[in-house]
Amino acid sequence: MSFLLESKIAHVILAAGSSSRMGEPKQLLAWGETTLIGHAIQQGMMLENVKTYVVLGAYYDQIYPTVKEFPISILKNENWQLGMGSSIRLVIEALERDILTYSAILISLVDQPLLDAKHLNRLIIEFNQNPNMIIATDLNEIIGVPAIITKQYFKELLQLKEDFGARYIIKKHINNVQTISARGKGYDVDTQEEYNTLLKSNFPS
Repeated sequence: MSFLLESKIAHVILAAGSSSRMGEPKQLLAWGETTLIGHAIQQGMMLENVKTYVVLGAYYDQIYPTVKEFPISILKNENWQLGMGSSIRLVIEALERDILTYSAILISLVDQPLLDAKHLNRLIIEFNQNPNMIIATDLNEIIGVPAIITKQYFKELLQLKEDFGARYIIKKHINNVQTISARGKGYDVDTQEEYNTLLKSNFPS
């Protein structure tokens, strides 16, 4: 299964965090027949002509062997403790070294398993129709990622402070943002309780 893509987009899955509230690497939690990180990568691979980057940091030595066979670019954030901004900067720097030229970056998180390829594709379709706008996800109370940020904001992404993520850019340029509703699927998996609840509702025994 693949989707039509018109613009050249780099997809980055942010997966460098330490899962401090979970107590174990949430990247490796089971999800269906794979893991949260495996699922995130599989969803990205369903998007045609999209190059996928994965940023690892904490638990790198445990996670890397589980994803190294995927046709993706894996980046190691040595400074993952500094926050999401450091991971985003790392990716933008990698894109600038890439021989390919991208019109935008699609930023997603490893712990939002319900925001699958169908949702990502809706963002892409909207971006293809509005290539100068930021396309973000309406998560009811907030507007955030997954989000497509056009190349004109890459310089600002490079200047993100360590503890600021893409949501800072989205908020700053809210007048140039189009949103796609998450339709009740924008759940983050931060705690064991949240994981168990989400797991039970999506994979009933």
